[in-house]
Formats: sequence, structure tokens, C-alpha cells
Amino acid sequence: QKRNNERKMRPSPIIPFHTSLLSLALLFLVTTHDVSAKISSGMAHLSGAKTEATLVKFAVSASSSAKIDLNLTSYGMYEDEKELRFRIYIDDEWRQVKRTPLCSDKVKLSQRAVPIVFDYVGYKADDRRGKKPSDKVEIYTARIQHEIKNPPNLHRNQKADRPRYFYFVIDDCSLEKSYHDNKIPDMTFNVQVLNGRPSTSPFHKGMKVYEHLPADEDGMGMLLVLSVLISGSLAMMLFYKLARTIGGEVHVAILVVMAACVSNGMSGVCELIHLEAYSYNGVGTYAMDAFSSYFEALSDAMVALILLSIGGGWTLPSDVLGGGLGDGASNGAGPNKFMKGVRNPAGSLLALGSGDKVGGIVAITIILVHIGLAQWGRTFDDDFDTYHALEHPPGRALMILRFILGLIFVTGVGIVRSGGRCPPSLMTFLTKFALVGLSYFASLPGISMFVGSVLPYHKRHQALHWGAAMVQACCLCSLTWLFIGKSDASAYHKLSRVGKKDGDGGDLTESIAANAGSGRGPSLWWCVGKTKIRLD
Repeated sequence: QKRNNERKMRPSPIIPFHTSLLSLALLFLVTTHDVSAKISSGMAHLSGAKTEATLVKFAVSASSSAKIDLNLTSYGMYEDEKELRFRIYIDDEWRQVKRTPLCSDKVKLSQRAVPIVFDYVGYKADDRRGKKPSDKVEIYTARIQHEIKNPPNLHRNQKADRPRYFYFVIDDCSLEKSYHDNKIPDMTFNVQVLNGRPSTSPFHKGMKVYEHLPADEDGMGMLLVLSVLISGSLAMMLFYKLARTIGGEVHVAILVVMAACVSNGMSGVCELIHLEAYSYNGVGTYAMDAFSSYFEALSDAMVALILLSIGGGWTLPSDVLGGGLGDGASNGAGPNKFMKGVRNPAGSLLALGSGDKVGGIVAITIILVHIGLAQWGRTFDDDFDTYHALEHPPGRALMILRFILGLIFVTGVGIVRSGGRCPPSLMTFLTKFALVGLSYFASLPGISMFVGSVLPYHKRHQALHWGAAMVQACCLCSLTWLFIGKSDASAYHKLSRVGKKDGDGGDLTESIAANAGSGRGPSLWWCVGKTKIRLD
């Protein structure tokens, strides 16, 4: 049984030009953290059924080395230490290690084996969870300091010189035979791992510098900065469009897309702050890492809602929708009624307290499920991004959700194309839009499956993050174009302008507002000063 408090690490080493932008935040974060470099801590309990416990995995740079410092505390005497070992495995054999059932066979694949010998400390207060302050127990401690080289210089065979994951495990193979579980005490562990890199300083040329960031973070800082810049640029373009409508009318869709861009950018900013703090103390800041996950999930949810809404005919005139997903049709039962929420997310959310509640429940459920999966992913201690990775339940659940939303999206587009008097030019656009939207919903599962089954271990972390970031950026760019493009940008833009007001500026946002009162049901508004925000 193992509870690991290791902080999830995603992105990368620090690059110079964004350090100055975050200096004030870092000053606060660094001065409020101890500079001890605890990478992982938790509890491990060995038994006859579970003879080993994996403490942590860590990526070590090519042609380098790493230092590990392990502190173990035993709550009671570990009576038979003869076969109690600290072992080191590498990713070359880790899959085979996990598939091998017997401990005695697994240990043959280890790179190093170090005996664990406990020293008696004394009769101390028992600080385990659930114990009373007055409870006391015999405390024993052991410390192991070891340096590992990459590639491993073993006598068995020569390993390729590449970045490599090392897995650190404690085991006792004698438990397979004796099963004296009642004599095995609880143990807590505290692990520090430092990755060795060649110094880039001209004053320390040829020397090796040991740092907290693992090798699988290499190059990820640039990805975060690019994500922040792209998201910020798109948000500024949308804000400029919004500023031009102050005192008039603007559709809520432009606000939702802008919020998705801001959330995606804030996710990158929070992760950069977390990484800066981590480079100083080896732990980072839990709050910034958590906010990064939540902002990422919120951006995903808003993009999904917008795609479902546009695919369902949002902003199109009712004569084009006809028997499809128009408001008149959506008052009936069945799929049309269900789709009303994703077709008008903002209006449905405001109408939760009265009238038809199905739409609002659908919209808010999509948002909450994404955030819930992000929080669930944080309970898994792994260097891999569990929110997106197929290796863990939250990632697999997200893949299933994307598959379901993709089916709903294709269904909505199909109903719009087959209902009413949809002109050929719009059918062509909807076909292309369906392919783009379906690519978004299917791309993350596809990338995750490709990364998990084709790429080697040391490339999976970077590849998954780059793939997911590129998909999100492309989708945000497409949605931004959809709402700031001119009237002749596509057949969709042209039809959405049916019934526009005189003097209309010639873009989709203004034409959405101009479509108000075209027989599509009662209008919903937000009023911010003199500016009216349409929700229908």
C-alpha cells in the first residue's frame, strides 16, 4: 500500500526571457518555501501479496548521472532485513518487470540492489495518521545515498545513450515464502533525486550541475511560452472586436471563445510559475499546479461547448434549420430537446431556474465533468500528464467523453444538413466544419494512443504535451476566425447575416446580434452599461 505525495510535473526548464515577467511572483513563492529538495514522500507497506513498492520514477539526461537520497522510517522493528533491498530499474526493462509475477524473477532485471539496514532511534511519538498525540512507537531509520549513471554501465549488455527513466523500488522477496505480514511494520519514505547536466556557465565549463528538473521537462518551457503568446494574441483580437461593440450589441459567443483563450493562456502562466518555484525548491507550488490543470480543463470544456453549439446550428436563421435543431423543433421530445442545451449554452444556463432545464444541465455537466477529471488526475502521482494520458483512469475517462461528444457533434451537424432548406454552399461548409470538429474530438485519443504505443518512454511526455497544445491552439484559432471573419469569409458567415441591420459592420459577431427578433423565440440579454450581450 503506497500513498505518494509527489508533485505532478509537466512542462520545462526555465528560459531567460520569461523569467523577468514572473520575477515578482517567484519572489513570493521562493521566500515562502523551504529550499529542501524533497521530490517524493509517502508511505509504503510490504506484504506477502505485495512484496515491492515503487517510490518514484525520474528521467535522467543522456550521457549524465543522477543522485538519489532516500530516507526511510520504520514504525517498529523490521525483524528480518536479510532480503530487504532498495533496487533501481530502467525503462528498457520496466514493462517486463511489471508483467513478471514473482519478486524473485523481477529482481534479476534490476540495475542496482542496495541492502537496507535500519538503525534504532528511540521510543518516539507516533505521527502516523489516525494516531493520538500520546501514542508512542519504536522508530527505526535508514538512509541510502547513491549515484546512478546513464547509460547504465552493466556487464550484461550495453544500453543506448539516451534520456532514460529510472524507477526506484523497495522490496523484500522473502515475503513470498513466509507471509509473516503481521510482523512487517509501516514505513514512510522521503526521496530526493537530482538530475546531472553539463554546466552552461563559462566559469564552470566542463563541470556538472545537479538540478531538480527531470530530463523529460527539456524543451517544454518553450511550449508553455508559445501557448501563452498564441492564446494571448487570440484573446486580444477578440477583445478588440468586443471593444468595437461597446454601447451596442455583442453576442455571448465571442465572450465564450475569448474566455477559452484566456483560460488556456492562464494555464500556461500558472504552470510556468509552478516550474520556476520547482527549480528552486524541488517541490513547486501546489496551488499554481492545480490552477493550471483547472484552467486547462475549463478551456477544453468551453471549446467543446462552442463546437457542439455551432454544429447544432447556433446563429443560423430558422428557415435554414427547418426541421433540424431550431428552437421550434427543440421544444419537442427526443434528441432535439436534448441538443437545445449545447446549441444555446449561455441562455440555457440562465434559464436553469425556470422553464426547460435540460439545456442548462447539459451545458453545466460538460464543464463540471472536465474539471472533475482534472482534479481526479491530480490524485495520480506520475510524471506523465494523467489528465490526457491513457495510462491512468482519468485519461481514459477523458477519451470516452471526447468520443461521446464527437458523436453528439456529428449528429447535430447531420440534422442541420438534412433539415429545412440548407443551401448547397452551406452543406459544403458544414461538411468541412464537421471534419474539423470531429478531428478535434478524435485527435486527443489518437495522439494518446500513438504516443503510448509507438514512441519510446523518454519521448512520450513531450510528445503528448506538444500534440495536445497544438490541437487546442488550432481549434482556438479556427473559432476566433469564425467569429471575427468578414461576411464573405465562408457560406456560414453569409447566411448568418440574413436580416442584418442597416449599417452593419460586416462580420459574424454583429450579424448575430442583427438576427435578433427574426422569429427565433424570446430574446435573452445581459446588459453591461449601455452594451447589450445577446444570449440566444
